[in-house]
Amino acid sequence: MSSYNQEFNKDNTILRYLVVGMLAELSKKVYYYNQIDEDTLKKIEVPFFYSISGNERFLLDNFMFDAEKAGKAIGDYEVVPRGIVQMNSLAIDSSAQTNKFTRAEFVREWEGVLKTFSLMTNFLPVTLGFSVTLICSNNLEMLKVSESIMSKLYKGTLFNCDLGMFRVNAAMIVPEDYSQDRLFEWGLNDKKEFQVTFDMELQSFMPVFESGILLSEIDFITKEAIKSNPNSAGVGQLRCDSNGNMGIYFGGVFQKFNFTDDNIQVAPNTNMLSNQSYNTTTSKEVGGPYDEREIDSSPPPVEPSDSKIYRNAGNDEG
Repeated sequence: MSSYNQEFNKDNTILRYLVVGMLAELSKKVYYYNQIDEDTLKKIEVPFFYSISGNERFLLDNFMFDAEKAGKAIGDYEVVPRGIVQMNSLAIDSSAQTNKFTRAEFVREWEGVLKTFSLMTNFLPVTLGFSVTLICSNNLEMLKVSESIMSKLYKGTLFNCDLGMFRVNAAMIVPEDYSQDRLFEWGLNDKKEFQVTFDMELQSFMPVFESGILLSEIDFITKEAIKSNPNSAGVGQLRCDSNGNMGIYFGGVFQKFNFTDDNIQVAPNTNMLSNQSYNTTTSKEVGGPYDEREIDSSPPPVEPSDSKIYRNAGNDEG
């Protein structure tokens, strides 16, 4: 199994996708140059990390005791300069919402064949508030980082965020004001850190699926739908079957329709389904032979040769 099909707990959270997309956009975007000598400039990139903290017991177990067992050095090796991002707020921007539900399609792979599904989706506009702290080692470095932030990020940065099945637009918005914390007095044990702090907003969309289906439930529903009808064709849609069971079903509402061509004098016998039960024609004068046909909207799909080459199907079969 390829890593494309593996699922983890972190793969079914839309808000995490948005945060990861923002960090990926910030990666290598903020940088400055240091003059090494008269003819040499060195590019200094500022990495960004998401703030994750824990209690002291957690820190001791993961960063001290486990490090000693693995033979690793214990100490503070945090890179400087660096950016620390922490989410402080989450809100729905109801004024930016237009159409409540639109038809959205996404694709899932099943045994080398791509299946298309369609769900009514409400793209809910959300605004995520972050506090950003840039750690620097001296005053000059702090000024260079501030200059790079204003040059690269002000006032808005547009990018696309991959949510695992489709993409949504997102925008980072930085403010006009930046706080700079300078240390003028410190002791021997103090860290001589200079900080640039500001607030940042991430504006994007969170897809909300019909009937309140969660992102983690979509994979389960689609896999069950394909297992029940693996040779189905067409687009899978959420609806009820003949027994009222909600699920994703392929093709049209009527996937298979049986019908017959016969004389009108041949009426139904005891069954309401006229195409499955009829009177005997021996005692009736009817014209033309009896004809029975069916229309099936879910034929077995035929994979194109280009698709087989793309997923390297020849090596799997050989």
